[in-house]
Amino acid sequence: PIYKIILKRLFMSKINRPPLSLARITRNLRKDKNEGKIVVVVGTVTNDLRIFEVPKMTLCALHVTEKARDRVLKAGGEIITFDQLALRAPTGKNTVLIQGPRKQREAEKKFGAPGVPNSHVKPLVRSKGRKFERARGRRA
Repeated sequence: PIYKIILKRLFMSKINRPPLSLARITRNLRKDKNEGKIVVVVGTVTNDLRIFEVPKMTLCALHVTEKARDRVLKAGGEIITFDQLALRAPTGKNTVLIQGPRKQREAEKKFGAPGVPNSHVKPLVRSKGRKFERARGRRA
């Protein structure tokens, strides 16, 4: 039921469709069971300067940034739309469905209670100056 999952993800809000970098896609394709499969991303695929060579891949995504598109096409890969995917893989065979990291959003890092032991939450601070969150016990 891959298309049921895709449909559910198409209805999701932008926060629940986080962007996915080329590096993460490459890392998933390196696994031997995923070699040569069609990568399906319900969201945006972005470029990643940390990887130097992009493997040849067939990518199906809602949106691909210009630089990422250039790199995929230069590597001999191709980018297809969801209707082309439905014609190519009607049952979803030979596809790998990848999602971006939802919890990497900056706002997500501020949720919780900062200052509590074992809590790694960023405090929500108006500014980073001398007078903000630099009281006793906070100065190095």
